[in-house]
Amino acid sequence: MQFAFVVSSGLGYQIPNLYQTEDSFEEFRQALKCLKENGFDGVELNLHFDNQRLLARITDFISDSGLKLAAVGTGLLYGRENLSFTSPNQKKRAKAILIVTRLLNFASKFKAPLIIGSVRGEADTNNGRTRLRDSMIACDSAANRYGARIALEAINRYETKLLNSASEVSAFIQNHKLDSTGILLDTFHMNIEEQSIEETINTFRSKLVHFHIADSNRWPPSYGHLKLEEILRQLANLGYVGWVSVESLPKPNSVEAVKATAKFLRSHSLMQP
Repeated sequence: MQFAFVVSSGLGYQIPNLYQTEDSFEEFRQALKCLKENGFDGVELNLHFDNQRLLARITDFISDSGLKLAAVGTGLLYGRENLSFTSPNQKKRAKAILIVTRLLNFASKFKAPLIIGSVRGEADTNNGRTRLRDSMIACDSAANRYGARIALEAINRYETKLLNSASEVSAFIQNHKLDSTGILLDTFHMNIEEQSIEETINTFRSKLVHFHIADSNRWPPSYGHLKLEEILRQLANLGYVGWVSVESLPKPNSVEAVKATAKFLRSHSLMQP
């Protein structure tokens, strides 16, 4: 397994105006330096744009840091731009699909999965589910063209009514023949939705593309009640060799979240000292 930490304007290492100001790019550089110094292998980004100049600049920053790009999240397309796959506004749906498709191309160059989480939207109606199906088929087709992988996340019921559990995500992928799409499991969401985190991992290991960790309260590891060390050892014993990204709240603050996670991983011999 390789460990990454999310850097975004919200979760993970938080930079509120990320990519919008020169100061935010300097903060981005410092965030990447902090991850590298604390033993992380990579960084996960959350992007809401397909501006090629910005993407090239971000790529240069990551390359200079010595980190790898672990995954590309798309949740801010919904959270910031109000774009989703289930929007009744056809133009907004089309724009969401276009940006996701271009980000798939970007992610494929790094062999990094692209995450479909909040961008699915929340419209749990017959029309909403149909729009989600059609949007995902279009994105899966693009992923196939680019040789990319999509990680479709199971998200808890308080954030969306669509695809809350691993079994629902798995059935959706299978029913719509999404050959380039796999599952993203997240310990925070699983703690709410699954009867057993361990059994869920065992059941869906073969479809697992990406993995998120946060403690039960969405703080970094060791601040809640989840036995994350046991979950991570289970993943390792099952032969999972993909990325594990920390997507916690920036608590107590961003730097301390990184340090606390690294200390936790090293204390359980999960990260090299």
